[in-house]
Amino acid sequence: MNSVIDTLPEEFRSIIISLLAERDPELLAALRAQEKPTMDQQESVIDVLADAFSEHLGPGQEPTSQGVLIDNALGAFLTKWPAEVILEE
Repeated sequence: MNSVIDTLPEEFRSIIISLLAERDPELLAALRAQEKPTMDQQESVIDVLADAFSEHLGPGQEPTSQGVLIDNALGAFLTKWPAEVILEE
């Protein structure tokens, strides 16, 4: 079985794991044990990554390099797990 975390692109997996471990370890544990996230879990991942992104804005509200990485990680997560895929039975 490939978990939700296992299916994420390798280049973004570590930042997502790191942020979830720090901010929502229960969500991380669930995503490591499931093949597909729920809609609530998808929303929680979005919230965690969006909050982290907002903490990494520099002058002129431009993202820092860490902010860009977080934004790209969120994009990768949503590309892999869009609502349409999550809602499929």
